[in-house]
Amino acid sequence: MPQKRGKDASTDGAPAPKRRSTRNATQKPQYKEDSGSDSPVPKPKTKKLSNAKPAKTTKAVELSGPEQSSLSPISISIEHESIKNPVDCELYQTSASPESGAPQTMVFTHGAGGGLSAPAVFNFCTGYSALHDILAFKGSINMNSRVKGFHACGDHLQKKSGSTSEWPSVFGGRSMGSRAAVIAATEIAASSDKKGHYDITLVLVSYPLIGPKNDMRDQILLDLPERIRVLFIIGEKDSMCALDQLGEVRGKMKAKSWLVVVKGADHGMHVKPAKAEKVLGEMTGNIAAKWVDRQTLGEDRDQKEIQIWWDDDGDGDGVKLGGWEGVAQ
Repeated sequence: MPQKRGKDASTDGAPAPKRRSTRNATQKPQYKEDSGSDSPVPKPKTKKLSNAKPAKTTKAVELSGPEQSSLSPISISIEHESIKNPVDCELYQTSASPESGAPQTMVFTHGAGGGLSAPAVFNFCTGYSALHDILAFKGSINMNSRVKGFHACGDHLQKKSGSTSEWPSVFGGRSMGSRAAVIAATEIAASSDKKGHYDITLVLVSYPLIGPKNDMRDQILLDLPERIRVLFIIGEKDSMCALDQLGEVRGKMKAKSWLVVVKGADHGMHVKPAKAEKVLGEMTGNIAAKWVDRQTLGEDRDQKEIQIWWDDDGDGDGVKLGGWEGVAQ
C-alpha cells in the first residue's frame, strides 16, 4: 500500500522510485532551498550496505569516546565583501595542537531545520575538534547565501594563516549544509584563478539525496571533479539518503568517495539508547578528522566503506567500529 504523504513538505516520507532532476546545460543552475529537517524522520525498512563485499571475518573494534577539546567553542563574527551581513560562527579549537587555522581546519554548517546547537552538529564538531579545529557557521535557509558563507569563512582562514600559497579547503555540513558545501567546492574548482590549483576535501553528513518531491539531488555530486575527496556520513535508516541509491550515485561520481554508515541512525542521527547518540555523534567527527588527516585505513581504492554502531555489552562504552571494507566495482 503506498505510503501517505503528510501535509508538511519538510516531513521525510519513504522515497518513491528515483527521478533525476534535469536542467538545461546552458543555464546557470538554480539551487533551491532545502526543506529537510533536523528533526526525527519516519523509520524506513533497514537497508543493507550497498555494493559492499563483506569480509570473510569481520572483527569489530571496541572504541573509547574521542578525547574532547578542553575549550568551549568561541563565538566570532566574520565579514566578507561578498555578503551584506557578518557571518556568525563558533570556533571549536583542538587541544591536540596549539596552532589554530591549520590546513585541516574544517568549515562546517548546519541543516535547514536546526542551528549550530542541534545535537547532531554539536556532537560532530566536538568529535572533530579532538584532533583539528572546526569553524561552524550559522546560515539561513537560502542556498546561495549559505554557499557564500563557505567562501567567506574559507577566505578568513587563509588570511588568518598568512599563507600566500594555495590554501587547502576542508568543507563540511549536515543535510542542507552538506549540499551548500558541495556547491561551494564546485565553484572554487571552476573559478578561473584556481582552476587546476586547488585542494578540496568534503565531509557530507546526512546528505539529503532524496528531496521532498522524491527528486534525486545527485547532479551536484556528479559534477564534482576527480581530484576532490568526499566522505559521506549517513545514518543507516536515513529516509533522505537510502544507502542503495547513494551507492549507485557514488559509482557514477568522478570524485573519489568514502562512506561511514551509522547503524540504527536516522536523518537527524538519532539512535537508541539515548546515551549512544552523543558518543556515536562525537565518534563520527573523530573518524572524519582522521580521514581528513589520512590517518585511517581505507585509503586503498577498494576500501571505501565502514560501519559504526552501539553495542552495550557491559564491557566498555558500547561504541563499535568495523573495518574498512571493499566495494564491488
